[in-house]
Amino acid sequence: MIALFHADDAFDGTFVQFLRRRSSVDFLVVINVWVSEPFRAAKSLQYAYPMRMLLTPNGISNELIRDALLDLLEKPISESRVAVVIDAILGFPGDSSATIKHLGGLQSMGWAELDIVSLFAGPPSLVESRLRSADVILGYGGSNLWLAHAWTATGLAPVLAELLAEKVYVGWSAGSMIFPRQLERWPEDFDDKEELEMFGLDVVTSPAPLFDWFFMGHLNANWMPANAEQRAASGAAKSKQPVWFVDDDTALVARDPALEPVVVSSGHWLRFDQNGLLAESH
Repeated sequence: MIALFHADDAFDGTFVQFLRRRSSVDFLVVINVWVSEPFRAAKSLQYAYPMRMLLTPNGISNELIRDALLDLLEKPISESRVAVVIDAILGFPGDSSATIKHLGGLQSMGWAELDIVSLFAGPPSLVESRLRSADVILGYGGSNLWLAHAWTATGLAPVLAELLAEKVYVGWSAGSMIFPRQLERWPEDFDDKEELEMFGLDVVTSPAPLFDWFFMGHLNANWMPANAEQRAASGAAKSKQPVWFVDDDTALVARDPALEPVVVSSGHWLRFDQNGLLAESH
């Protein structure tokens, strides 16, 4: 009997179990066939529901959002560990005072442990162990495109899929924006090519393609461009995907990608449909 295995599978559990069952193997061939990275990612990314995702534009900004976090966490913050994935902001030069202030605010919540993690800081196995030791994975803000790239470039996208099934995930601005199935359309459809050029990226795909909608934050923030709502509507129409555009006092709770997220808000939010029409406004 001849057994044929791909090199990637030659030392996993399936291979070992096969040999244990098949003592009659006379000749073993291990082949090494090139397989595209997107195929590998699609093959390896498997999700379990319900998830516990809290997507915010500005972190734990009020008591309603804090209560939503506690509901997902199911234990006190003082008994919980958070790992803050910081990569999205690291590529931006200039004053980091706002980031330091945000991290101080997180620390003041009273976590049992707060770990600041870069996905590129050491071998993937080390980063993975730090992430797995946390109860909450917090994707901090900055560039959604660089953050998505960081998960895939480090080979940690399959780990993210597992973490989403096991941990609470909190997105903070860019950290909430990496999960659309059609993330690669973001730069063109939402007029946001500048970061692609800045970071030397050609195409960015989602490390965890979950949602058939886009998330935008900071509605009505005084530093947002005057045409931000128009940009959201136009992006929805071009991408043919709904867009949730929420202010800093609003968050979305997502447990199942097939269902609409639950809105947690003491502020203002908009939802544009796939044609770019305003479907809801609160």
